[in-house]
Amino acid sequence: MSQTESFFESPEARKLAVEIAKRLDANNSLALINEYRKQGIDPEMITFALNQASYKQRGMVKFGERAIDMLFTESGLEQATRQEVASWHASRFKEAGIASVTDLGAGIGSDAIGFAKAGLEVTAVENHPESFQALKHNLATIANATALEQDATNHQISSAGVWLDPARRDQDRKSLTVQRLEPSMFSPNLDFVFEIANQYPAGIKLAPGFPHELIPNNFEANWVSHHGDLVEMTLWSGSLGQPGIKKAVMVGEAVNEFVGTDQLAAISQVERYLYEPDVSLIRSHLVGDYANQNGLHLISEQIAYLSSAKLVSSPWLKGYEVQDVLPLDIKQIKAYCSKHDIGVLEIKKRGVDVTPEALRPKLKLKGAGAATLVLTKVGSARQAIVCKSIR
Repeated sequence: MSQTESFFESPEARKLAVEIAKRLDANNSLALINEYRKQGIDPEMITFALNQASYKQRGMVKFGERAIDMLFTESGLEQATRQEVASWHASRFKEAGIASVTDLGAGIGSDAIGFAKAGLEVTAVENHPESFQALKHNLATIANATALEQDATNHQISSAGVWLDPARRDQDRKSLTVQRLEPSMFSPNLDFVFEIANQYPAGIKLAPGFPHELIPNNFEANWVSHHGDLVEMTLWSGSLGQPGIKKAVMVGEAVNEFVGTDQLAAISQVERYLYEPDVSLIRSHLVGDYANQNGLHLISEQIAYLSSAKLVSSPWLKGYEVQDVLPLDIKQIKAYCSKHDIGVLEIKKRGVDVTPEALRPKLKLKGAGAATLVLTKVGSARQAIVCKSIR
């Protein structure tokens, strides 16, 4: 066992991490280090506790107050499922009548905690030493969850269902392309993951940018957003899903689902209302189908802004009332903002090479008015759409 692993099991190190987490801010880390060194505490323990304290603070975004008592690894925290999304995963197993689940590649235990809180019997399997130490600690007080230090590919499954969250060996997700993606880039290997999911009712968590072309036909595919962030693409097999189905899913206080196909929508001019679809609709390629079902149209090919003459209220859409449509010309935009007393301007862009950060200082904004400026294409023309958010 490495020294870092031993700190995961040390009550003193864990207590120190909690203490520092309650005191740590952006400016006092060096002062805390010096304070604890003067007390004679092992410098390596201080480093461990300081790292854990930082993870705990960041972990509150995903786990709430529970994070203060959890242990983390850097990659484990980054890849951990958010609490509300983990609850949604668990609900799929519950609704399918599955009472026990094996979490293969459980990481620090984010989904295992969600399954256990929903009343499922959970076996969480992890073979990375530090991740397992965090997992064991995070599940220690949960009676219906068991942590096993074992390679996922060697575990004998005895549960009714399986959950798999294969980690990318190459953590640079921006390099994920159809040409480069290979099953061996994941741990567990994707070939193993899909084989298990063909044997058991299973859920598989993958990056939301996973190529559509590589999704097996016998799975249901869901693209999941959480409070506006695209967080994952989930595949469901057996009784947990319907083969070939595609869904956009929004998870929050409530869960919204849209089932559709890769239809194309009509393209037309900007009308009175402009809409920004939820990212799950966009990434799932279901935005065209959604537009057709709701009387909306695209304003340009392959750019996911929708428009309509009549107001459409929907949790899937962020709506704006259009004030004017200008050429994407800095001088004209600047003159317009000056004329209309616009001093507060939200700038959004999609499909054009102008950045809000570069544009803003050139506009020399002054005034009491507020607006939203959308830089995009209408048809093939670069346009600046002045609008106001519909609350």
